[in-house]
Amino acid sequence: MSAVYALRHNVFVVEQGVPEEIEVDEDDMVATHLAAVSDGHVIGTLRILLHGRTAKIGRMAVSASSRTEGIGRELMESAATTASSRGAEEIILGAQLTAYGFYKRLGYMEEGAVFDDGGTPHVMMRKKLQL
Repeated sequence: MSAVYALRHNVFVVEQGVPEEIEVDEDDMVATHLAAVSDGHVIGTLRILLHGRTAKIGRMAVSASSRTEGIGRELMESAATTASSRGAEEIILGAQLTAYGFYKRLGYMEEGAVFDDGGTPHVMMRKKLQL
């Protein structure tokens, strides 16, 4: 987990300017964390929180040097499989506007207005899982 937190700190706090005090929160204690590992290094991560039949994906981060290698897509596909196996029927997430197209290509649909999270504009997105 220390490597997951280090990657998230680098991506969110250092690169994006998210306040350090909100990057790690109480949800980390109950979330399922996925990590992509290459040569012993965590190069991607996300967390999954289950709320009944809905899974919420958050804290998706991929190292700058790995962002064009499909790691994010693989993490999202693994998250959908994991969520479905645990009874989730849909996934929701708060997408940074800069990542909107990425999630749209994966089948997520926008819902609601743009909102601020950690100083970055986001929009909620949802995808029904194939059962």
